[in-house]
Amino acid sequence: MKTKIIKLLPALTLALIAIIAMLTSQIFISSFANAEEVVEYETNQVQEAVTESTDLTNSKILVLGKAEQSFEADQAIVNVQIESLDLDEKVSKEKNKELLQQFLQALQDEGIEKDKVSISYFSSYATTAGFNNKSGTRTCTNLCYEVDNLDKLMPSIEKAIEIGAQVDSINYKLSDYQSKYDDLLILAIENAKAKAKKLLGKEDAEVLKIKEECSYHCDTKYQSYCEGMDSSLLNGKITVTAEVQVLVS
Repeated sequence: MKTKIIKLLPALTLALIAIIAMLTSQIFISSFANAEEVVEYETNQVQEAVTESTDLTNSKILVLGKAEQSFEADQAIVNVQIESLDLDEKVSKEKNKELLQQFLQALQDEGIEKDKVSISYFSSYATTAGFNNKSGTRTCTNLCYEVDNLDKLMPSIEKAIEIGAQVDSINYKLSDYQSKYDDLLILAIENAKAKAKKLLGKEDAEVLKIKEECSYHCDTKYQSYCEGMDSSLLNGKITVTAEVQVLVS
């Protein structure tokens, strides 16, 4: 009996190997078939995505809109520096105070009241400048004042020059800036919608979302002014800009 069992073992081993090989091949064939299905599915997805992206008539697009216009300024903020120099610290400060009072009175004479003036910076420090290497004190007062009527701008600057002050900058303003900006904002949206209609190729483009972009205008002129300056240089224009992002379908 033992001899028969020993002889049967090689035959059983071969049969088991054949069965395992058959099962493995079936699994491989099945996996390969599934892989082909996955590849085909993903290919279809990519094709659909490409078709959708090139078909703008059914897309949502983000368009930038902008409107810009220049206006004549009708107001201004003037920055002035009043400086005094003396060997004695106390005298330097007293001189500066007197010059400041003179200038404030001069502004009032031009119709610019004290509530339109604000001091932005004050300093007093030791220096040798102008004292032939002797230590003295330089006192500086920086102030700004608002001009509601530009007819007062040049006369007020001339008063500053008369007392020895220096005009550092003029920042032009618009009294109705917000109203003009709001009008341009509407034009910026219309600009974006017009672009979207061309891109989508349809007239009934629908606005889904509007985002207002931050915008600013630079209207500051910096110059050290002196007597005899051409007053035409003080004519200021302000460019107002409105920008938006518009999502359209």
